[in-house]
Amino acid sequence: MDRNSIIGLSLIFLLFVGYWFINKPSDAEMAQQQHFNDSMTRAEKVKLESISLISAAEQHKNDSIANALLNDSNALSQKFGGLAQNVKGQEQLYVIENSEMKITLSSKGGSIKQIQLKKYKRADSSELLLLSKESVHQLEFQTRENTIKTSDFYWEVKSVDAQNAVFRLNYSPTQYIEHIYHLGADGFNLDHQIKTSGLNSLLVPNTKLILQWNNDVPLQEYEREKERILTAVYYKYPEEKADYMGETKFDEMRTKLPMEWVSFKQQFFNTTIMAKEPFLKESLLKSDPPQNEKNVEHLTAHLELPYKAEAEKTFDLKFYFGPNKFKLLKDQNVGLEKIIPLGWGIFGWINRFMIIPIFNFLSGYMSNYGIIILLLTLIVKTLLLPLVYRSYKSTAKMKLLKPEMDAIKEKNKDNMQAAQMENLALYKKVGVNPLGGCLPLLLQMPILVAVFQFVPSAFEFRQQSFLWATDLSHYDSIFNFPDYPILMSIYGNHVSLFTLLMTISTLIYTRMNNQMTGVNEQMKWIGYLMPIMFLGFFNSYAAALSYYYFLSNCVTFTQQWAIKKFVDEDKLHAQLNEARSKNGTNKKSAFQTRLEEMSKSRGLDPNTLKKKK
Repeated sequence: MDRNSIIGLSLIFLLFVGYWFINKPSDAEMAQQQHFNDSMTRAEKVKLESISLISAAEQHKNDSIANALLNDSNALSQKFGGLAQNVKGQEQLYVIENSEMKITLSSKGGSIKQIQLKKYKRADSSELLLLSKESVHQLEFQTRENTIKTSDFYWEVKSVDAQNAVFRLNYSPTQYIEHIYHLGADGFNLDHQIKTSGLNSLLVPNTKLILQWNNDVPLQEYEREKERILTAVYYKYPEEKADYMGETKFDEMRTKLPMEWVSFKQQFFNTTIMAKEPFLKESLLKSDPPQNEKNVEHLTAHLELPYKAEAEKTFDLKFYFGPNKFKLLKDQNVGLEKIIPLGWGIFGWINRFMIIPIFNFLSGYMSNYGIIILLLTLIVKTLLLPLVYRSYKSTAKMKLLKPEMDAIKEKNKDNMQAAQMENLALYKKVGVNPLGGCLPLLLQMPILVAVFQFVPSAFEFRQQSFLWATDLSHYDSIFNFPDYPILMSIYGNHVSLFTLLMTISTLIYTRMNNQMTGVNEQMKWIGYLMPIMFLGFFNSYAAALSYYYFLSNCVTFTQQWAIKKFVDEDKLHAQLNEARSKNGTNKKSAFQTRLEEMSKSRGLDPNTLKKKK
């Protein structure tokens, strides 16, 4: 790390610290803010209680009207036509299941009532349910009599067995809607057919047939706010990549093109609807605050089915209810794996074609994910060993030149440009590229960033323990302390041991680099402050990520120690002197050529180190 880089990093760090101190609230402001928050909490509680009372009153009123309506057959016929016969009934629940899922279906609406993933648990060890009680699965359309919502009616159960179910909503013997469900022997897919007969004669001309899918997304993990941020509506237009809305804020949109699928994505699970014929444009997608405080977010999809008033029509749909595992999602063959945030550009490519294949290969032979991370680290660092070797060798050469560079700096302390030109002449004489130590390190950065994207999103680490970490997808806390506002904002309310180990190993690595590069004494402190500054940032990240970076540092120490045994500094020094004796006959590097051109454009001849007249 050269002097200019250190100065730049120092300024960034000082700006960060200065910004924090300038914007740090006073004790009085913090007390005032806490009073405001308490007031808002009380107001919100009163508001919710008021809404609850109003809702109860409205519900009582609606129930009274509904009861009166149920007892008036003429009114029912006027309101629902031939569907009036299906208003009265008793809800019956039916279960179809396979090795992965248990799906509860309801005769009221012929709809999906509950999804349980049998092999997974919530963070609190309770059953993992993907649908909340507030979820909605229904068709909506306009008849001559009224707006029809199919969840208001009791459907006839045509047939039910362990993995199949057929429900029918009759208007007449030749006019009906059927929901047909089929569940395979294993897997996370549910085939769903919506079959209509004679519906065209009931609907208002040019009316829309809407499939409504709402879910007040249940909390599955430890932290409600973190999971809310990672919950969103994803969708895919034909011939385009998947996109999303509502991940960082509540949002609403009408789709601009037909859609192949819509997914309600959480941190580690999703519910997805895929259509053989794309849903029509102008479908509504929406994210709102949850209706229940125990849930995360309320997601809505009003999907317009491609219905053109056919007398007979079947819509082929497929649901995916399951984990965000890359291979499982990719096997859907619709681009659903794009809901996993693997990074953009080169970072995503590295994850897809290097990190994930290596990870899957190792996972096929062992189940201890701590050991898998260790082996993954060793493999990646071995692949990078040639770059580390080149970086070390170039840094060693620069270290041998440092006494001469210090002398040049002292001689031209009032003329920085002249010092740079003399350094350039020195590099040319000895055949050294000053960026030779930096470029190999820069080439490693995309892998570090790719791993930063992959690890927190990897479903495989969920609820996997290793050493003191009870869940590698969550931070590893060895000590918790009370919530102090200032400490919470900087560090958190716990101590992550893997993060501490990562920070200590980074400090050791920084010290080794300082010894190698011979960085100026007064500049060394910035290299030590940066890891400490990031201590609070990584403290709440997944233990698997901190563990990987800790291992990466340890492997780097070992590699540098081994390389040092093989690199003879006396031999390097002889090579530099041999190149120097040729007095510039070496071929110039592209970097040296660019520096000379820049110097000449400023009127300085790098060969004479004098200003042109």
